[in-house]
Amino acid sequence: MRVKLILSYDGSHFYGFQRQNNENEHFQTVTGILEKSLKALGIHTPIVGSGRTDRGVHALRQVVHLDLPLFWEKEYEKLRSLLNRSLMPHLYIQQIHPTLPNFHARFSAQKRLYRYFLYDGVYQPFYAHYALHVNALDVQRLHHVAQSFQGAHNFEFFKKQGGGLTRDERILYKVGAYRYKHLIVIYFLGDAFLRSQIRMMCDALLKVCYDEIREEELIAQLRREKKVSTTLLPPSGLYLSRIFYET
Repeated sequence: MRVKLILSYDGSHFYGFQRQNNENEHFQTVTGILEKSLKALGIHTPIVGSGRTDRGVHALRQVVHLDLPLFWEKEYEKLRSLLNRSLMPHLYIQQIHPTLPNFHARFSAQKRLYRYFLYDGVYQPFYAHYALHVNALDVQRLHHVAQSFQGAHNFEFFKKQGGGLTRDERILYKVGAYRYKHLIVIYFLGDAFLRSQIRMMCDALLKVCYDEIREEELIAQLRREKKVSTTLLPPSGLYLSRIFYET
């Protein structure tokens, strides 16, 4: 019996999403701690996520699937409650839904929405793990430059090496930036993303806005003509916000 879990987590307390062989109480991943809680309730099937998030990256609505034993059929709310007792406060299951037997959290996903949060006000220590402190920023210019990434591109020059053998072509349906109360949000809605792609794109965007590189140089890198920026913004400001599936 296959179910879909929607969960959120504070990435600053985990060493990424993907399970590691050397996990212990001081070195925990999202998958590792979730599977440990499931096993305590008699559920020994592995979980599959919509995608991996790196150490320090947060999730608002990550999606995973797993196959439940029949004795948990229709006991989804009870299961959710019991799991959250052991997972909180840094990991929380929002919903558990039955789904089709062929549903796959990763391969059934159509689009993924990520947001990167910036803060250009007076320093706030409470944001240290949840938004990147930056100098005063022209958000209109940031939005304009960010739209350079929109469309179908080969992002070979905007990925961290060692990301596997996946294709470099990706489609970004919507890209931009806006102010939300006291924060600045950069958003990326795409079919999928390469390893550290968003953090590298955001880093390049800020360099353009602070006149450290020219907009033409960013576009040249996007066209794979030359590399001008390969550093990453910290993971603390990045959030996996939503996964879209066919209804």
